[in-house]
Amino acid sequence: MRMKQIKLTSAIVWVAATAVIGLILGVSSTGGLALLAAFALLPPLAMLLLWNEPQETMSESIQGGRR
Repeated sequence: MRMKQIKLTSAIVWVAATAVIGLILGVSSTGGLALLAAFALLPPLAMLLLWNEPQETMSESIQGGRR
């Protein structure tokens, strides 16, 4: 599985799980909804922006050159 797919899948699962937890807990106040939205969106956003694919190693570069 490619890194982009892994990151996107884990972000979707995080947001969905947070929404389900919010529904189960019955969050209805404005402050609670704002906190829930921040908790649902900020960690996946940080992961998508800051988690980069590792650079190609020397041995991977050599293997690619031999092909």
